[in-house]
Amino acid sequence: MSVNKEEIRKSIEEWFERHSDEMIKDLGRLLAINSVKGPAEDGAPYGKGPRAALDAVCAMLEERGFSVDNFEDMIITAQMGPSPPLMGILAHVDVVGVGDGWDTDPFEMTVKDGKIYGRGATDNKGPSIAAMYAMYCARDLCPELRSGFQLLLGSGEEVGCLDIARYLEVNTPPPNVFTPDAGYPVVNTEKGRITPFFSASWEKSTELPRVVSITGGSTTNIVPDRATAVVEGFSISELERYCREYSEKTGASISADEGGGKCTIVAQGVSTHAASPDSGNNAQTALLEMLAAMPFAKSGGFDCIRSLNRLFPHGDYFGHALGIAMGDELSGNLTVNFGVLGFTEIDFTANFDSRTPICADDVDLLGIVQAAFDREGITMTNNTLSRSHHTPEDSLFVQTLLGIYEDYTGNTRECLASGGQTYVHEITGGVAFGSAMPGVDNLIHGVNEFIGVDQLIVSAKMFAQSILEMCS
Repeated sequence: MSVNKEEIRKSIEEWFERHSDEMIKDLGRLLAINSVKGPAEDGAPYGKGPRAALDAVCAMLEERGFSVDNFEDMIITAQMGPSPPLMGILAHVDVVGVGDGWDTDPFEMTVKDGKIYGRGATDNKGPSIAAMYAMYCARDLCPELRSGFQLLLGSGEEVGCLDIARYLEVNTPPPNVFTPDAGYPVVNTEKGRITPFFSASWEKSTELPRVVSITGGSTTNIVPDRATAVVEGFSISELERYCREYSEKTGASISADEGGGKCTIVAQGVSTHAASPDSGNNAQTALLEMLAAMPFAKSGGFDCIRSLNRLFPHGDYFGHALGIAMGDELSGNLTVNFGVLGFTEIDFTANFDSRTPICADDVDLLGIVQAAFDREGITMTNNTLSRSHHTPEDSLFVQTLLGIYEDYTGNTRECLASGGQTYVHEITGGVAFGSAMPGVDNLIHGVNEFIGVDQLIVSAKMFAQSILEMCS
């Protein structure tokens, strides 16, 4: 098959007219698996769910005659054409937790009004299925590829990408790789990232009023949409007054109930991805804002609440209080998400997530954060930083993807920068291509995540076009 773009597209369009329903059915099979990370087991380093999802896509590939390799029960790969492959698509089948408030069962595919609902519909099970069908299409249309293609599907992307890091220790990826785990047109710049853990401890105090416990977020890369505190020594009427005041100040919904001699305060915010924390409303920082302003008895625990509020004031999504606010034209502003907090009568442990621009690569960000924590008597660990990632816009691969996007959508071709870090962050020449369309909020990492049926199908077509243009 010669590389005639118009002929390739016509053949792809005809192929997907016959196979789109089948693709959606396979997506339903994958969405039905709860692939949130669980306890590690033999043969399942990220738990039973992610392993079950890997097994499912492996079975789908084998049903269609592909030979599948399993890398340490973390990543599966399938290949067509000569070795070593020239191009690859790298996606993942694990998902984040579902949260509360779904209108549908997050682990049962629901198709309504042209949208497919389910956890992972866009991030990243839908694109994984699209990549698989793109490979099926490319094989049917061009059985004898000039250059090889490789599909890689992982199971640990949402929990730090340790699967791909391990894979890259012993394997060389194709020189042209994209992941369909961001947005269109092409994301060729990804911010760096720091995710420090920090903690403090103190002597227990029973003097009233006091904070007994705080339960905030549990995942660093998600803006917490719920946080709770158990307190003693305030009447419910006093608490309700503070709740009304700080609901208005923070935009979160804060309420209080009493029972068993204690009162529970609940803050409800808006969850979103840590890469764009300003598009959500952090319930954890809203709750701390209120607690820090209340007249609790002096104690080590209350001192730490006020310290946390000083370091992460509600609405400070850009690191001003930490002293690390910065940005550049190419990659945008540094962002901060205070994502994890567990507070007891004697200590707290916490974690924040900062996405850092290119200009931060030459700045001692960890040193600045360490100094800010030192001033508050807080201990910081996990002192690591990943630098930003950039692939030049003028590369042949990037230009090929941009041209395909423009041809299929009619939209302007351009390269983007992202606060999200994808599977290709440590792969030279790697980029993200899809699958979120400009102006469409697929509610990734949020409640009621979806992918448009048309979005899924056109993504699969563009992925197939890219394989055939690069490899045939």
